[in-house]
Amino acid sequence: MKQLVDNFYLNAFILIIIGYLIGSFPSAYIAGKIKKINILEVGSKNIGGMNTFTSVGKIAGVFVIILDMGKGFLSAWLAYKFSGQIAISLFALAAAMVGHNWMIYIGFKGGKGLSTLIGGLLYLSAFSILFLYIIFVPIFLFITKDVYLGQAAALFTFSFFMWGWTKNFWWLIFGIIVTAIYFIKSFPLIKSYYLDNRREVYGLLKKIFKPIFKEDK
Repeated sequence: MKQLVDNFYLNAFILIIIGYLIGSFPSAYIAGKIKKINILEVGSKNIGGMNTFTSVGKIAGVFVIILDMGKGFLSAWLAYKFSGQIAISLFALAAAMVGHNWMIYIGFKGGKGLSTLIGGLLYLSAFSILFLYIIFVPIFLFITKDVYLGQAAALFTFSFFMWGWTKNFWWLIFGIIVTAIYFIKSFPLIKSYYLDNRREVYGLLKKIFKPIFKEDK
């Protein structure tokens, strides 16, 4: 295993910074600009794959989602390749998610980072994605009746699951950090859930769980 620099802590710091810079790559913003659309001003105004899909175009949206997943995968892979430490890979992935949510190249605007998270998990523990999105997310969508609050709760619970499954305490630390990153970015929407009685659920999920969701007024 070859490190970027000989000092362990400096090497870890560099890899985490690289993760942030990779995560900051504004794929959705660029896709919008190619179509002469400012994604910051259309749809949900979120710089992510879903808003690209609905506001820029389906093909562009798919490419952006793949690129955003690639940012997480690449950050985790590089960190492990040049450190050999799962903990550093996890922190680099968290940094990539921070980068995606607050992109340095476009004034610290960004998305919510879930595609980037999934891409990193695909490298670090692909099987865990099934537990997160087949078990935890549906359960908490059912309980909370809200996609943002539900996903935040699912990520928090997932942290403890991964700790128990892998017997690696760093997964718990990583999961709590990721939950905090997602919660901070989604806080205005989660807050509106309580203040405005909002029920914002993606179309497919609304169909699946239609009996328990109130229709938006």
